[in-house]
Amino acid sequence: MKFKSWFCFFSFLFTMTINAQLLPALHVDGTQLRDEAGNKVVLHGVADSPDPSDNNLYWGIVANDDSIDACLNYFEKIFTAITDKSQGCYTNVFRLHLDPVWTNNPNIKSDGNYLGDADISCFSASRLKVYMKSLYWKIIERAMAHGLYVVVRPPGTCHGTIYVNGEYQDYLKDVWDIVTNNDSIKKYSGQISFELANEPVSVLDENGEVSESAITDFFQPIINIIRENGFDGIIWVPGKTWSADYRSYVEYPISDNNFGFAVHNYSGWFLITDDNCDHDLAINSFREYVPVVRTNPILITEVDWSPEKEGTGHYDNNGNWVLSNYGTWGTASTSKWGMAYKAILDYYDNVGMIAAST
Repeated sequence: MKFKSWFCFFSFLFTMTINAQLLPALHVDGTQLRDEAGNKVVLHGVADSPDPSDNNLYWGIVANDDSIDACLNYFEKIFTAITDKSQGCYTNVFRLHLDPVWTNNPNIKSDGNYLGDADISCFSASRLKVYMKSLYWKIIERAMAHGLYVVVRPPGTCHGTIYVNGEYQDYLKDVWDIVTNNDSIKKYSGQISFELANEPVSVLDENGEVSESAITDFFQPIINIIRENGFDGIIWVPGKTWSADYRSYVEYPISDNNFGFAVHNYSGWFLITDDNCDHDLAINSFREYVPVVRTNPILITEVDWSPEKEGTGHYDNNGNWVLSNYGTWGTASTSKWGMAYKAILDYYDNVGMIAAST
């Protein structure tokens, strides 16, 4: 009996190890993502953040060691639900925000230069190192166990204007240096990929001048650090204007052999709205602003929409007033804007998508 018990125990561990390895490693092959067998893979999934305020205070308002288990329990339930194929709609990728609610030092007062997630004045490298192991990696591990690839984005979002050799570039260098020195991350580089930054708006050169090469000069050194640290997985490079403009990369390309581009798409972007939803216009406008769709894989890492409903509203990233909807960031109808968006996905065979939230 004792031998049988130990045999069952080790069989369980072996099975868990095998299950973790069943998710084929991905790589970039021209304009496509492919697995180890050469099969084309298109990613489709959702995003979420371990910020309790983003998740109806499921585990309370705090984000510290005492709430880790409750946070992990929440994500276990999320991953079980979003990979349930019996529902007819399921995912194969999850976008994880390394939320600053965990990486900021609560004992430091903000310098007040930036608001919300763009504020990096309280960032703590030591907290990122701690929670990379005790929280973020465990979320990633659980996602992969459910058959999900994982796209990791850094804590927070870009300043309105970022500079080559500026403080935000230094911040991203520190973040990705810490993340890619994690041995577990490097071990699963075929299953884990990185979205280098969230929604750059204006990118200037080191002299504060407008330059077509600035965005490449901004992200190339960060990519170099990631590669020097031994991470050889896929990197998703963002564009300007809230991740909606990639034209500069044609003349000033990124130098790497395993990367694609992370694009965001909401109603009103790429000239498409409910009132202007011609499918050919959607396809051509996307190609105009994202010409790299012809050379690299594209992953739309944020998209959502729901119809207008009576009530108030909010200002979008362009300062436009957006009427109330049913809980999404973008306001649009599926039969109009949504079908034009789908036309983009149908026309290009190398565009994946991640809904903005679970």
